[in-house]
Amino acid sequence: MLRRSGVVLAGTFLAGCAGFPSAGDEDTEDGTTTSTRTETVDPGQMSLRKLGQTRPAAQPPPGGGYSETAVRTDGKYAVLGTKWGTEGTYLLDLTDPASPNAVHHLKGSNDAPNLDVKFDHRDGLYYRAIERTWPGNFEIVDYGYSTGTPTNPRIVGSVSEGKSHNVTPHPGKPVLYTVNYGLETNGFDVYDAGDPTAPRKVGQYGPQGACHDITVDPEREVLCAAFQAGQFIGFVVYDVSDPRNPSEIGRFDYRSRKSYDQASVGEEAFGSAHHGHFDPRRDLLVLGDERPYGVPGGKHVFDVGWRDGSLESPVPVGFTISPNARRMEEGKRTERFDWTGHHFNIVPWGDATFLVSADWHDGVVVYDVTDPTAPHPVDRYPTADGADAVTPNDSVAALGAPPMAWKASYNPERELVVASDAFTGLYTFELTPRPG
Repeated sequence: MLRRSGVVLAGTFLAGCAGFPSAGDEDTEDGTTTSTRTETVDPGQMSLRKLGQTRPAAQPPPGGGYSETAVRTDGKYAVLGTKWGTEGTYLLDLTDPASPNAVHHLKGSNDAPNLDVKFDHRDGLYYRAIERTWPGNFEIVDYGYSTGTPTNPRIVGSVSEGKSHNVTPHPGKPVLYTVNYGLETNGFDVYDAGDPTAPRKVGQYGPQGACHDITVDPEREVLCAAFQAGQFIGFVVYDVSDPRNPSEIGRFDYRSRKSYDQASVGEEAFGSAHHGHFDPRRDLLVLGDERPYGVPGGKHVFDVGWRDGSLESPVPVGFTISPNARRMEEGKRTERFDWTGHHFNIVPWGDATFLVSADWHDGVVVYDVTDPTAPHPVDRYPTADGADAVTPNDSVAALGAPPMAWKASYNPERELVVASDAFTGLYTFELTPRPG
């Protein structure tokens, strides 16, 4: 049966179902995390404490161009992608989070950037998107699954048809979802990756248009696909109880709502749906919008069963923006993306719930979403450390000045935040209450 209401937990919080799972509950690195903490915390006192940083490089400066990062479920490794000139991927050992250590650098095919990177649920495999100007798709890297090792990885599978901007493996099945991100195709493809050396396309789904990103909630057995442009803008929720054959449950159409072009900075508006995550303890979906210019996109909280909403008919109940958000001048390259939201994870923490988000020029931001009707930022870390030692290439320099934080991931196994910055590399943090 489709588990649409999430995990049933003891206790209540606010008006929704939010309790505290046992230590045996599963954790995943895709934003669908659980918490074994039981303490009461003051959300307004939560802060980021930097543990370590690295700026891996295959060659001397000019550098920069770091993109997505992901953390393996056990927290032992992170993988870091690249864009804008520093090609390939890096595997980093997080045994000592204060000293992340690059284990390998694997160059990209034909010098194409590997913007998105994700670990498979099977140890020793990760995926990396191939993003050329248009053609390209993805590769599967064996770094310990069969013939590869962490220090001697091998590309064992690849697909060249189409283009993938982002890739999302199912957290428990050998299935990969890849977004097409083109206006002329349907939103996303599904691949059977049971044999990593021969990934096989099994279907294409979604309305026609630029699907940007996908997240999978394995407990509810649902998938959320965010669409930025094309015939449909907004998000679609799918039943993935059969992971290779998604079926639509419901959708939220942004085009019937106030657009950012009609709004002031900080006012709730809709457009350019970027990506989202389901709250593991409450029937809520957090979905962020990303806009390159004009009024910056914010983060929405949707009721998908918490009170009046459902997966079939989501209801927006909360909205927040980056702490220093301001209008971005149209067409000015150095202001592109600066104050809009970007990639984040949900962090259940005792009786509170947070987001850790990489919000471009605002760096890594912590948001309190304990009350989903009033989400708001509570702390930030500007990821510009060591920027004076970086000589960025022209593409990266055109973004302006650091910080330009790309993604923040949370690993519950080690309670570790791992974030990437386009200029200054990979960071590790811990969440901790400020001293009283």
